[in-house]
Amino acid sequence: MNRPISPQQLDKILESKPRSSGSRIIWTLPAIGQRIGVGPDFVRDTLAKQEGTPIKQIGGRYFAFEDDLILFLRR
Repeated sequence: MNRPISPQQLDKILESKPRSSGSRIIWTLPAIGQRIGVGPDFVRDTLAKQEGTPIKQIGGRYFAFEDDLILFLRR
């Protein structure tokens, strides 16, 4: 029987296999907030609701590709 994989386990797997652009996936609101220096509430209530945001939600979990997130914030 296969057990579900945690976001942290997935990040470790994907770090060794980056997507073609080389960007890693950041899972969870706290992790996204930590990467850009804000709290998870700000990520959910403000950034995730902006037009063109790279922050997406799948099955109740938030994620963003790091390169897309940084590019979005630089604009």
